[in-house]
Amino acid sequence: MQIAKLEQLQYARELIQAKLRLSIVAALTNLTLEPLRKMWKEIHGERSPNGKLPESALSYVKTVQMVRNLSAIVLLHQRLHNTKEITPRNLLQTWRAYNDLLGQVDPSNRLDINAAYYALRDVRSNQLTVMKCNNCRISYIYDRELSLTSHCPYCKSE
Repeated sequence: MQIAKLEQLQYARELIQAKLRLSIVAALTNLTLEPLRKMWKEIHGERSPNGKLPESALSYVKTVQMVRNLSAIVLLHQRLHNTKEITPRNLLQTWRAYNDLLGQVDPSNRLDINAAYYALRDVRSNQLTVMKCNNCRISYIYDRELSLTSHCPYCKSE
């Protein structure tokens, strides 16, 4: 087996351990769903979840704290990797670093890897914008359509 294929399988295993949805794992690793389903069952002891995937990161935004969490992961990803590109390696690194940093301080800040993926994807595709607040100077994800993301989640300034 080629080293690249083994690397894909290892990343798939790590993404599945983190409970990233299989269709996203398949897209990131270029592996088919059948072996990924088997891997999920082996790791978690149950079938993988199915059903409709969220359309955007905004599906996860129910509180101001979630806007802060998603903003933090996007900014951390850009800082760590200097890119908007999402690879299995950099997604895992960013998600783990985020949870190590903020999840240690307050376990309620731990972030689902699926929410992290959608936030990164939506910023990459310009569905979400990263804005810097003119008042407090902190950057955050912005979307004018949703009240929670249409202003700074830290100081509430527009």
